[in-house]
Amino acid sequence: MNSASHTALRWSRAAVFTIVFLGWLAGSLFSAQIILDSEDAQLLGTKLSTPPPGIRGRSYIAGFYNRDAAVRWQFNATNGLYNLNIRFRSPHGPKDFTATLNGFVIFGTFPQTKGFENYAAGLVQLTNGVNTLQIGGGWNYYEIERADLIPAAVPAPPLPVPAAPANPHATLAARQLMAKLAADYGKVTWAGQDGALDATNVFKLSARWPVIIAGDFMDYSPSRVRYGGHPKNLSKKMIALANSGFVLSMQWHWNAPTNLLNTSDEPWWRGFYTEATTFDVAAAMANTNSAEHTLLLRDMDVIAAQLNIFSSNNIPVLWRPLHESEGGWFWWGAQGPEAFKQLWRLLYNRLTQYHGLNNLIWVLSSEDPAWYPGDDVVDIIGVDAYPTDRSDPLSARWEALKTRFNGKKLIALTEFGGAPDIPKMQQFGVWFSYFAPWSGRSGPTSMPTDTVVRIYQSTNVLTLKDRR
Repeated sequence: MNSASHTALRWSRAAVFTIVFLGWLAGSLFSAQIILDSEDAQLLGTKLSTPPPGIRGRSYIAGFYNRDAAVRWQFNATNGLYNLNIRFRSPHGPKDFTATLNGFVIFGTFPQTKGFENYAAGLVQLTNGVNTLQIGGGWNYYEIERADLIPAAVPAPPLPVPAAPANPHATLAARQLMAKLAADYGKVTWAGQDGALDATNVFKLSARWPVIIAGDFMDYSPSRVRYGGHPKNLSKKMIALANSGFVLSMQWHWNAPTNLLNTSDEPWWRGFYTEATTFDVAAAMANTNSAEHTLLLRDMDVIAAQLNIFSSNNIPVLWRPLHESEGGWFWWGAQGPEAFKQLWRLLYNRLTQYHGLNNLIWVLSSEDPAWYPGDDVVDIIGVDAYPTDRSDPLSARWEALKTRFNGKKLIALTEFGGAPDIPKMQQFGVWFSYFAPWSGRSGPTSMPTDTVVRIYQSTNVLTLKDRR
């Protein structure tokens, strides 16, 4: 693409965003707040009650005692974005719930309260005519007084972020990649894909190649090699992709260095899961003279040798290790945030300072503030999401991270179950830097072809043909 064409494309994208934003804003100005009172609801296994002594408020809905118990409202609205607020009481502890709006599912948790309070359920989209909202399920034993839908404008795009990686010694190639991602942030979302085979399948469906292809160093883990795991020249294959113009992302499902259960229920190849090993990362980090700590370094050095091949070929890497730590299902997150943050910094220092790997852009797929290792060792914040409704714009998770990192760090959708509805996300003001769907039955090829085409051929999705 020549510079004139690229400039024209950028202007067209800016014009599309301006039109969409003004359209939503105009709609919000002419829309009125919608109040859904308990007295107007359809009760599904629930009942209308009055506040007990000492609790201020109007009548409310109780009887949420099983998964089928719910409340439903049908109401008229005009097309637009609205903030959904639920007036609730949860006297018996935090309680999960499910809200369904026109078939779109929202999962949430009411905190414990004495009286009725507001729960902000995030941005939702209403359509012209009749809309349906239903709330129920979850852990039950909560009460609902009403639901409010307040007109909202599209949130502003994220602020510009620093164009340089956190590593002051980053290579020119790494700095150039980071600068391109930063320049496009809030304007377009780069398309990615886990695995070359699935990237090929995406192309067959949509006639578009993703820009980013992700690989996994999993089978280079020494404890996997010990039992017969074989990486099958993965690094060489990934370098060939880079030479063809793709941007590379690498992750590492790190089999625990030792203490694998290796039973029929938990075989060796599940060794990155907490339940498949007794390896204690906190103990290994606490005792730097221990055999376990030495094995951590050994494994890091093995992966460093592979990353050095990329560095020797002047290839920058979106490096995404130790992902989803706060979930606890991987051993590196099993002992809490402090041990994890120590491990992250050990890995960062081992690769950058000891091995001199300055071609890495460090991607942290963790959203909990307690697990954040620090601005000086993180370049991109990643979200891994597998929503029940694949059209979920993830606006609540985006806004939470945007509040913390606006103008500081890029935010990316580093895993997704299926193809994320990027055009819808952008209408909700959600501008992930890039997205990388998972593979196979959890990837884009499991979705209708017309949906995949619509997403990958969207104006504000950058595919390989658009990359300059």
